Amino acid sequence: MTVDVQDSAGYHHGLALFLYAVVIERMKKMNIEINGVTLQADFMDADFMEVFEPAIYTMREGINASKTMQGMVAAKYKAMNQTIETFFDTAFGEGTADSIFQGSKNVMVHLEAVAKIEEVQRAEKKQFNDFSNKYTQRQNSFQSMQGHQKKQKNQPNRT
Repeated sequence: MTVDVQDSAGYHHGLALFLYAVVIERMKKMNIEINGVTLQADFMDADFMEVFEPAIYTMREGINASKTMQGMVAAKYKAMNQTIETFFDTAFGEGTADSIFQGSKNVMVHLEAVAKIEEVQRAEKKQFNDFSNKYTQRQNSFQSMQGHQKKQKNQPNRT
């Protein structure tokens, strides 16, 4: 068997271009634009998730608590806004909420910002699940194939 060096070089060049495109696309996904502010979020990075996860759980609890508050609607909205602003400052750095909301007290603007973050997070999670399921299926297929080969080797000859 002969290997054409030019074909091999072309293959590697094509692979390099593909990987470069994947990296560039991945970097785009890590940028989330909310109200004209670009946030960096890498939902596949353990260090980022170590800060992000507790912040989003705390925010969700705070929003749910705000919904059940007794009293005036304005107080509920202010509590929700404060909870969301704290989330952004915790997850993305101090001052992020001021940059995003610029003094707005509109609860829908705040909730839409959260929805944008959660939308991107869901898409990243789906991509991860699809990829890991594909890998797991390949592993399972390979392992079952190996098991089948072992059974064939261990069977006595029937002659």
